[in-house]
Amino acid sequence: MSKADVVLEICCDINNPEKTVIKTNAKKEALREILEAWLSCQIGQGKDESEPNRHDTYKIKIQLDLTDDTFYTDSDTGNKGLTCGIVMDVSERLDKIKVLDLS
Repeated sequence: MSKADVVLEICCDINNPEKTVIKTNAKKEALREILEAWLSCQIGQGKDESEPNRHDTYKIKIQLDLTDDTFYTDSDTGNKGLTCGIVMDVSERLDKIKVLDLS
């Protein structure tokens, strides 16, 4: 994998969505655009029949290489559809989510 220029680490609490946190090195104003671009890249990827992992808290790491606009994703959801659903929810609630600097 190439060097990631932008990193978003999402920690989503399913039972308490208000506790969801994003750690990132991106500007807060750019987060919605980054998440929407990631979501659009997932369209047409096909159905994931994998059994989702059952957790109260999920961790999703989205990395973006700006040299060729390639996304890389790591997730503990076990299912791409669940990952997309969480990212979509986070994108819709972005103004209510705590955003911290990536350290």
